[in-house]
Amino acid sequence: MLATLIDEPFDDGNWIFEIKWDGYRAVAEIKDGEVDLYSRNNNSFNQKYKSIASALSSIDKDMIIDGEIVVLDNDGRSDFHSLQNFGRTGKGRLIYYVFDLIYFDGKDLTGLPLKARKEILKNILPDIPAVRYNDHILQDGKAFYNIAKEKQLEGIIAKNIHSKYYRNKRSKEWLKLKIKKRQEAVIGGYTKPKGSRNYFGALVLGIYNDNNELEYIGHTGGGFTEGDLKQIYSRMEPLKQKNSPFIKKPKTNMPAVWVKPDLLCEVEFSEWTGEGIMRHPVFMGLREDKKPENVNRELPDKKIQPETDRSASKETINSRELKLTNLDKVYWPEEGYTKGDLIEYYEKVSGYILPYLKDRPESLLRHPNGINGKSFFQKDIAQLNAKWLKTQNIFSESNDKNIKYLVCNDEETLIYMANLGCIEINPWFSRIDNLEKPDYFVIDLDPEEIEFDKVIETARCVKEVLDEAGARSYCKTSGATGLHIYVPLGAKYDYDAVKEFAHIIAKLTYNKIPGITSLERSPSKRKHKVYLDYLQNRRGQTLAAPYSIRPRPGAPVATPLEWSEVKTGLKPSDFNIKNIFKRLGHRGDIFQKILSDGIDIQKCIENLRG
Repeated sequence: MLATLIDEPFDDGNWIFEIKWDGYRAVAEIKDGEVDLYSRNNNSFNQKYKSIASALSSIDKDMIIDGEIVVLDNDGRSDFHSLQNFGRTGKGRLIYYVFDLIYFDGKDLTGLPLKARKEILKNILPDIPAVRYNDHILQDGKAFYNIAKEKQLEGIIAKNIHSKYYRNKRSKEWLKLKIKKRQEAVIGGYTKPKGSRNYFGALVLGIYNDNNELEYIGHTGGGFTEGDLKQIYSRMEPLKQKNSPFIKKPKTNMPAVWVKPDLLCEVEFSEWTGEGIMRHPVFMGLREDKKPENVNRELPDKKIQPETDRSASKETINSRELKLTNLDKVYWPEEGYTKGDLIEYYEKVSGYILPYLKDRPESLLRHPNGINGKSFFQKDIAQLNAKWLKTQNIFSESNDKNIKYLVCNDEETLIYMANLGCIEINPWFSRIDNLEKPDYFVIDLDPEEIEFDKVIETARCVKEVLDEAGARSYCKTSGATGLHIYVPLGAKYDYDAVKEFAHIIAKLTYNKIPGITSLERSPSKRKHKVYLDYLQNRRGQTLAAPYSIRPRPGAPVATPLEWSEVKTGLKPSDFNIKNIFKRLGHRGDIFQKILSDGIDIQKCIENLRG
């Protein structure tokens, strides 16, 4: 089944979005331990990618699967050029990403909807290092496309969740969006080299038109290694012929040698000219998986309009109209809580949570498919189309550019975030008018294979050290497995000074109870201990805000506690999306003092020395 090219990403609850891998499409037929791995033009890949065929032979079920063979670089990106040279160099990680199940256990599954096929595939595909299930996200195509662009991936694939599998058909129920323009091309000749160049100067390229005639679309002399030049030249030499294979003989800047149009390559280019010629084409690699006569000019289909979301509604909050989508989507499968329940919660809790979000940059942790689906962090919201959102540009040294952060100061922004799938709300420790100076510091107690009573004991010990220092402290559940201890600072100190003081508190706590605590950041080195995480106190770090839901079973809420409640019997799951409002009705917000005037760090250090 093939995908149709479009040029604009979209959001839709009836569509899933996958990474578009830069490799060879491959189908694998597995029966009685025997594997037939082959390309789109039925060329066998069994010997060429022997390690994948061997890995697939370990599967003890009969099935036919569809996927993409790729070579991953050190950053986890697929590299087509490395795949081309893998047999010669062996460099990179050879992986078969499987995204569809065509046949299983005696049954043809092509008539099932994609959603069902992928669910079966995910459950039956064994954990094999060289073979991976190709996961997806639901609905959020625009954000996924922008992340793919930021990560310099080839593009994304959009698939309707109700689509059947159509063999050898280019369907409008599968769509592809490319980050950069790419075109498969037939090699019709080459120009002679000049200067120090060996073998050939440029490849002369074409595509077949509707009349099955080879049309010239440009020539490329860039993107070749010396090894490429030698290999391609050796492949073209037996194909030399006297006459041009093009319907209209192209003009070339050097003498041309014509070849039989049997070889295919892929090129990347900037745009099509008005004459239908590629501008600035760069060679990416030879293609072995397609037939030359099937190579046509690939242009985006601008007529395709994906179905609109069937579970959308509009809501007006403070005169701002918001489109809320996929309200019936289940986010917590065990409890049956939906995205609509998430939005309703943040509407009801907004008066309590907003004081802890106001004027703070937000790192969006998005779970568009609920707690069991793929999640991703989104810091830069430059591509979001709601122009009314309050934002703040902050320079990122690691990215060497400004990042446009969302700032959540009102209920409508909070609900906008929830509609994006932000189950958890993650503000900075500092505000935009004083970014370098946090309003509080936190000791994050993170247990590793140890009972929660030890977390409680550790929290009480941290409080004891802070009491000795003369520092006020306030505790809340993390909503996950630990506890967070906050100390107000009043934005008087920079992050470096704050982190150093937090480190002192962590070390003193460790010295008191080394048997159950650890300062080791690596989980493998602190098993059966409570990690005293003081490194959260760095610029740009975030924690789940007070009253934030956490993406875990039961929909637990990060809940402020009285110190008298931090005792044996407390569980981090005690407070959740359903019962938190009864507590708030009785106690109100007991955490406000973390935003009050802060401690005097110097005086605290003197008290600890004294």
